[in-house]
Order: sequence, then C-alpha cells, then structure tokens
Amino acid sequence: MQELLPKPTAPPGAPGHRSQVLQASAVKSIAAGVAGAALTNPLDVIRNEMFKTDEALGETTRRLLRREGASFLWRGMARNLVAVAAPIGMTIFLTDAIVDYRSSRGVASPAASASAATAPAA
Repeated sequence: MQELLPKPTAPPGAPGHRSQVLQASAVKSIAAGVAGAALTNPLDVIRNEMFKTDEALGETTRRLLRREGASFLWRGMARNLVAVAAPIGMTIFLTDAIVDYRSSRGVASPAASASAATAPAA
C-alpha cells in the first residue's frame, strides 16, 4: 500500500511536509479499515449464526446461502464498518501521526532505541 501512495513532495521539515504525510496516512488508514471490515464481515455473520443455531460451519454457510443467497455476505456491513473500520483506521492514523511527530522532533523510535541497546559494542 505504501508504494501506491504518493511520496511527500516537500522535504522533511519544510512547510507542507507534515500535512502531506498525514494526508497519505489518512488515505492508507481508511483503505485498511474498510478492507478489514469488508473481509471479516462474512465471517462475523457466519459466526453469529453458528452461536444462535449451534450448527457447524459448513451447515451454517449452506443454510445462509440457501435462505439468503450471497446477500448474507454483506448483511450488517454498516455496523461492521463502524465497529471494525473506525478502530483500525484510527490506530493506523494515530500511529503514523505519532511516528511523524517524534521524527520531526528528532526522537528515536522505540524499535531503533531497542536495536541500538542490544547491538554489540565495537
């Protein structure tokens, strides 16, 4: 996904760089959130039906296909977008924003600090 997003045109520290980074992060976050919700929604529907009926996976899937057709795959998608997409999107966006903020302040990332601490002394 990162390769598909345009790189910031403003150099780091220049006016506009931070807003370009956050805009790219927002696009990435929304896409990941919606994809996550869309991909997990059919499994959520099947799981909920299994809990209600005490049927096995195959039985439940066949019954849903027979009664509702393929439309069961997106049943409850609006609720799932709120329940799944929003938290995923916010997590990715806030992580990117914090990493960008820390890097603009010259603060090393926790991963870089940990690897420097475990590196053998020369």
